Amino acid sequence: MRIRAQHPVRLVTMAWAAVSLAGITAAIATPQSGGISRNELVVGKVTDNINIQRSDPSDFHIQDLSLEPGANSGWHTHPGAEYSVVKAGEVVLERSPACVPITVTAGQGFFNPGGMPHIAHNDSTAPAEIYVTYTVPAGTTNLRLDADQQCGGK
Repeated sequence: MRIRAQHPVRLVTMAWAAVSLAGITAAIATPQSGGISRNELVVGKVTDNINIQRSDPSDFHIQDLSLEPGANSGWHTHPGAEYSVVKAGEVVLERSPACVPITVTAGQGFFNPGGMPHIAHNDSTAPAEIYVTYTVPAGTTNLRLDADQQCGGK
């Protein structure tokens, strides 16, 4: 009995068909094309627990926030989640109800769930720069809502 070699294209086609029928799919990478560039603004490690779930449309805001030495944000909340990364300098973050001051330095980040009262202050002698990102209900125009003083601090 003589076994005849089959055409390679036919073998590949048959193998692909067998894999597809078995319910296994292979990812086919598509390289980027055209003029694309990226500018990474900042990277920061966040160790806070993050839990976000939105089922309604949301707006996504990104802001560059500067705090001069001695400045503070005042106690406030946000109508949605806040994710922040310190690009330069440092800030002290206090969140209610824990009220434990946390110093967040360049290259670190933090997460505040919507509605959590908090304050950020710059107690250093150098300016601080923070990239802040909010996910809020669609159409929200006021991203910062004043809150009563918490924790007996600033």
